Amino acid sequence: VKSKVLSNFSRRIIHSQRLLDGTVNLPMKDELDRLPDPIIIPCVGVRDYRRTIPFIVEQGDDVIEVGCHYGTSTSLLYDAAVMKGGDNDSGGFCAGVDIGEKIIQNAKRRYPEMIFEVVDAWNTLDLIKVKRDYYFGTETDSSLGYDVVYADIGGLSGAHGLLESMALIDAIGRALEPRCIVIKSLCMKRLASQLIPLSRVKRAALP
Repeated sequence: VKSKVLSNFSRRIIHSQRLLDGTVNLPMKDELDRLPDPIIIPCVGVRDYRRTIPFIVEQGDDVIEVGCHYGTSTSLLYDAAVMKGGDNDSGGFCAGVDIGEKIIQNAKRRYPEMIFEVVDAWNTLDLIKVKRDYYFGTETDSSLGYDVVYADIGGLSGAHGLLESMALIDAIGRALEPRCIVIKSLCMKRLASQLIPLSRVKRAALP
């Protein structure tokens, strides 16, 4: 298929199973720059979604989960990113956002030490503000955006919604410049299974 968008995605998208079984190893944090075109890890089901955390999140990372629901996955991200024995200001940052006010109230009750806010994932400026309001009060380039973004959004997690998923990934990538986006989405995982970059085909054809 002659498509600049699909060609770009094919070079960045990694099937979660290839990550979990060791077929693919991601570069370490200091070897991978934050870019508007981050690595994309699609997965299906809460179990695989959470199993990716040790492979992707490092202590000291700035992480946000969009579609955090009651905060269970966010708490695992918090444990992986925020320096042990400290809080968000001691190294690393983690927050969860969701569009539902009652959901966020519940998450705050369950995890009062963590940051949860009512934010629409499509409002990427508000995602940046979550950290700006809590993280040292600085506005330098290094403090804006996030190292890793996790996305668990109901409308995008099923077999449909491919275009919406791709559009959200593009919007988050350009605004937050993470090194990696993990998205719970069946349609994106199917895309990862089927999309092969031409460069890989050429390498396979070499004698």
